[in-house]
Amino acid sequence: MKLRKTPDRRFDNLPDYDFEPHFVTLDDGEGATLDMHYIEAGPADGQPVVMVHGNPTWSFMWRKLMPQLAAAGYRAIAVDLIGMGRSDKPTRLRDYTIARHEAWLSEALFDKLDLHGVHFVLHDWGGILGLRVAANYQDQLASITFSNTGFPVRDPQETITDMAIPGSEFLRKFQLFVRFNPFWRHWNMMAKICSRDLETQVVAGYAAPYPNFRYLTGNRQFTQMLPTRYDNPMLVDNFRARQKLANFDKPFLCLYSDKDIVAPDGHQSVRPFIATAANRAPVILKGGSHFLVEDCPEDYGAALLSFLTEIG
Repeated sequence: MKLRKTPDRRFDNLPDYDFEPHFVTLDDGEGATLDMHYIEAGPADGQPVVMVHGNPTWSFMWRKLMPQLAAAGYRAIAVDLIGMGRSDKPTRLRDYTIARHEAWLSEALFDKLDLHGVHFVLHDWGGILGLRVAANYQDQLASITFSNTGFPVRDPQETITDMAIPGSEFLRKFQLFVRFNPFWRHWNMMAKICSRDLETQVVAGYAAPYPNFRYLTGNRQFTQMLPTRYDNPMLVDNFRARQKLANFDKPFLCLYSDKDIVAPDGHQSVRPFIATAANRAPVILKGGSHFLVEDCPEDYGAALLSFLTEIG
């Protein structure tokens, strides 16, 4: 597997992102290795709060939440998924699959970092990947916070009468646009979606890991993996993960925002099926877009810390 590494200088002087870089070396699935980057703050012996971003963000998104968690005594850890942020970037679209992302995240957290008692904080694609990981590592978790994401599934016993998922026409067009447009710059799209005006240096921060088009392969492939057909294998794999989580007995918070246009009702994909999620009303923050941690980091931090304090 060929890799690209973003030059270190690209991460100099980013606003509110003065964290030391850390790396774990993982099996790439093809007989070699690659490096996953993460940042951390707070006491080394604090209970770990692990934040998993989605697309098109990276650990930069959590920069204002990290100090809040550290000040409360938690060991705050934010990873960069492979292909994103400061992590290694395989060069081919086919290098990236949901199963590989799940394996890489599992190995990083529970093998290399050997974490226990983890509070998971999951956003966007981080929600799908995080729940799949959680299904197999329930004993290592203390809670899950699920934000502005969903968990699409398909029961393999159901008969498919129409392969296309209803309402997916626009998504298919978007996938083609992202795949073949050499001028795709996701940070500009993100700036338009956010409910607050992002400062120029913040937009530049989201762009920092990607010096040119060739570094965007992982980002682009995430859009291609969004399900538009019922035969997408992710759907059945998600269904089986959800079955494992049916008896998940740790606290589960759905923390969403009221101006999300991407996954406004995503919590409905998990709350009816996971007992501890069903037993807790979702918290909906006012004024946040899909990128609620960027729009309202103080409110998000307060809601998360209130939850963590309540559950002890």
